[in-house]
Amino acid sequence: MREAEVNQYITAAANGDNSAREKLINHHKPYIINTVGHVCKRFITWSDEESSLGLLAFDRAINTYDRHANKSFLNYVYLLIKRELIDYFRRENKETHLPLEVKSDNRTEFVTMYDVSKSMDSYQQHVQQEELVEEILELSEVLRQFNIKFEELEACSPKHRKTKANLTTIANDFIQKPELVDSFLKKKRFPVTRFIELSGHRIKTIERHKKYIVALVVVRMHPEWRQLSAYMQVTFGNEGKS
Repeated sequence: MREAEVNQYITAAANGDNSAREKLINHHKPYIINTVGHVCKRFITWSDEESSLGLLAFDRAINTYDRHANKSFLNYVYLLIKRELIDYFRRENKETHLPLEVKSDNRTEFVTMYDVSKSMDSYQQHVQQEELVEEILELSEVLRQFNIKFEELEACSPKHRKTKANLTTIANDFIQKPELVDSFLKKKRFPVTRFIELSGHRIKTIERHKKYIVALVVVRMHPEWRQLSAYMQVTFGNEGKS
């Protein structure tokens, strides 16, 4: 869904087209939950209350976004989600590492811990780039065909450097086998048995990390997603010592 198409859906939804609103929400769900997770600094699922607040903020963004303002829609969504979550934690009086808003000399300032600020800045530099966000949404649509949700990747990603390197090798080996790639694309599932026969990789490793391997294969099959590979490395790496 390109920018022009997004703007058309936003206009239609703001004018009462519920079908357009639903399409916008479904298309941007990976972005919404990923944004909520980064703001909260923990893994978030759709059963968490914070994800519901993210959806509400997105819905409000559809109604209030000014297409003529000097701000992209997704940047605007990010700001609304962040504000909604800050208000939520303040209301609930929960302990959190989110920025605390204070009043000083008639100005509103945000007091943050350095590492949180640095993390947020790094996240904004990456996720708020339109090209990267669009690549993430496109990947999400492809993964949905394999019954994989984009937000699952963080939970199923390898925690150790050696494991990650091994899975990268497995994905690269798989792509070198046209017969298996063709089956993969047609049947929308990873041909584990045949791949093991041809490659000799361990079935236990593949079964344990199959969703992540599928994501790696899909990304490598789309060289036009120039930023996504690096983004996955940073966001889902969480590398520990091997």
